[in-house]
Amino acid sequence: MAIRRRDENGEYREIDPSTGKFIDGEFPLASNLGQIEHQMVGTSHGRVIDTDDSDIEVIDSETGLAVISEDEAKIKQFIKDAISIDNLVATFNDNSHETLLKLLALQDNKHPLKKGGIGIAYRTDALIMHCKMEFTADENVVFDAILGAMSSFPENTSYRIEPSSFVKYSRYKNSNTIYNTFKKGTDKLKERLLTFEELGPDGEDDIIVPWFNILRYHNKKDKNNSYIEFAPSDFFKDLALCSQLVHGAYGKLEVTTQLQGKYTIALYWYLENMKRYKEYPTATPGIFDLSVEELKHQFSIPEAYKKAEIERRVLRPAMESINSVDECDFTFTYEARYVDGKHVGYRFDVAEKNYIDAKVVEVIEEKTNDPMVDQLKIFFSASQIEFTDEEISRIYNCAKRNDKDALYMMQIIPTFKQRLDNSAMEPIDDKVGYFCRMIEQGTSPKVPAQNNQSNQQKAKPGFTNFSQRDVDMAELEKAMFNKNN
Repeated sequence: MAIRRRDENGEYREIDPSTGKFIDGEFPLASNLGQIEHQMVGTSHGRVIDTDDSDIEVIDSETGLAVISEDEAKIKQFIKDAISIDNLVATFNDNSHETLLKLLALQDNKHPLKKGGIGIAYRTDALIMHCKMEFTADENVVFDAILGAMSSFPENTSYRIEPSSFVKYSRYKNSNTIYNTFKKGTDKLKERLLTFEELGPDGEDDIIVPWFNILRYHNKKDKNNSYIEFAPSDFFKDLALCSQLVHGAYGKLEVTTQLQGKYTIALYWYLENMKRYKEYPTATPGIFDLSVEELKHQFSIPEAYKKAEIERRVLRPAMESINSVDECDFTFTYEARYVDGKHVGYRFDVAEKNYIDAKVVEVIEEKTNDPMVDQLKIFFSASQIEFTDEEISRIYNCAKRNDKDALYMMQIIPTFKQRLDNSAMEPIDDKVGYFCRMIEQGTSPKVPAQNNQSNQQKAKPGFTNFSQRDVDMAELEKAMFNKNN
């Protein structure tokens, strides 16, 4: 039970029972999920606040009023003047920053990510992420590299990006893959334009703008000398730098090249930027809520998807894949949130991994492998299942974490092979994540006790009676995904 008493200002504040001192920091006592916009909530200090109001960072010491930035003042004025697309076009070539502010002001209020009513601007990172959802995996690798180069050298007007610099960061089995990825991604991005939809007060206007002045891939005979030449448009450069979306994309490639599926990669980048987010000053970093509407809009999830489909197609595969990558510096979990029995969104908990700081020392030693690694290679080869050495290593680590031996693995591989070959079901995007779930939860969905008893009565003792089980893959998959719910 929380204990509160009045402070020197007459406000009720929570105190620490062990010390009797006020607990520093004020925070809302309820989530805004499922609430109407600008609904008032109580705080830990006993006040009632509007959580949709923007935080006041600077206060004028003489007047006590909020001091807003010049950009925010312009955006509010653009909104008040109800500017049109024509106003944006008029300054596009002359003033890129003002054009960006107009684009923010033109965002329709019905967008779920535009919080706080007519006076609050749409987030620039959301604009870029929404565009990225339409890109292929190859395009996203190149686009992320471009964003990383721009954030690292914001003063440059043009950039030279060499795929050879990324080889050591990628986790592709063949080093040639990174060069092919950069070439294909660049060729596809040449045809891409940035599309901003549903602009204006009625959400009826769209605008398509170019994002580069120069983009070409120089394919040299010696692939190590190949490079991308890129010169961003002034508008795109301002948009990218204001978003602060990606820093050091070079190093993140070792993570993204191990992820599969557009939702998984997009969610990784989103969580990477939210891992230190605090809902209020004393909050635990990385914990935040997303409404169903926000989630669908942020990641271009079809409106028809219900809770079960969102979790089966988006959240669970992403969690399994991201959490299984050793090089990723965080893990995450999610929890469905309800209001009056209605599913309204999810709470995400992003936890950074704790690494021990140590001096790097080169150690030369003879590496000894667990025999189980070689056994897994033999099992998969015999079953005609293709996994890279890196993927087999991840599967091995998962088996060790769950205390499973080679015999257990040999028993579940045929069921996994059956699922891979089942053309009636959707292809598996993340084979490693799916296989790890089978390791953790087994291959047999639960059946009623009477059926088990009946089967036991029918079964005859003796090793020669063994036969491979006939597994209903749809039922198995449903049981695997719902086991922890």
